[in-house]
Amino acid sequence: MHTPPPNAAPAEAHPPSLVAVVCPRCRGPLALDRDPIVCTACAETYDRAEGFLDLIVGDRFPDALSTDALEYEERHCCHTTRRYWAPLFQRLLHTSPTPPRVLALGCGVGVEVDILCETGFDCIGIDNGNRVARWRERTEQSRLILANGMHLPFEDASFDAVFCGCVFPHVGVVGDTFRTTPTYAEDRANLAIEMGRILRPGGRIFAASPNRLFPLDIFHGRESGSLRPRLNPPTDPFLLSVSDYRALFRAAGCPDTRPLPARGYWMFDRSQHSLKGRLATIPVRALFAASSIPGATVLHGSPITPWIVVGARKAR
Repeated sequence: MHTPPPNAAPAEAHPPSLVAVVCPRCRGPLALDRDPIVCTACAETYDRAEGFLDLIVGDRFPDALSTDALEYEERHCCHTTRRYWAPLFQRLLHTSPTPPRVLALGCGVGVEVDILCETGFDCIGIDNGNRVARWRERTEQSRLILANGMHLPFEDASFDAVFCGCVFPHVGVVGDTFRTTPTYAEDRANLAIEMGRILRPGGRIFAASPNRLFPLDIFHGRESGSLRPRLNPPTDPFLLSVSDYRALFRAAGCPDTRPLPARGYWMFDRSQHSLKGRLATIPVRALFAASSIPGATVLHGSPITPWIVVGARKAR
């Protein structure tokens, strides 16, 4: 049973004071003291959901997760944020005396926002799925907003960095499936443009997901409790490659895009409960290690890499 941390504050009905929240449709000012919330420029109205600002444009993402799946996701997010994102951001973003402002796009259960704030970052999180059911357990509840990536409720040049884990493959798909829609390329381009828009000059984008060039998708399509991967033809547009991300971010004003080592991103804890699971992850761990050798950037996004992380930088 999950219980809120003892110092958790109740959810506030207003956004964090450190970043301006605007209408996601026209980017006009919001009258947050009204019920419903109203944009004073276009007169669009918005609600609150369980105390959180609900600025979602369109439908919510239909992710239906069991309690066990949510528990696993929270453990994984804790691991990835402490072992991967926080060290990466400390190395690349701490270049000024003020805490870097970071947007966690698709923050899921929201635990990464708590951890990054503890680590010295000014972090805001957005999500538009059902993982937000865990937000009431977060310490930094006032930094969590219901919103989607193609309509970000922030002013231009508001953030030093924006990051997401496995968000792009789930944009432009039919529900929570692997089937892309006719507008998937346009939708993903709009997401990248929005990420670039909210970045300050010289700001950074970080995106992670399974690699389209790897023949198996070991992160989607498995039956509950099994280790059965999903076949992944390189022509299937559900996943993205480094070159796909490079094209998206270049068009969004971030011309410097490159793959990053992915070692340390995953903890593989579910596979350690059985001998079969431990044996099955040996080659996967070896591929992660080989594709994360420092300086071997040619391997970081190659077809031997099951998972990729890319970093992009906005032009100054």
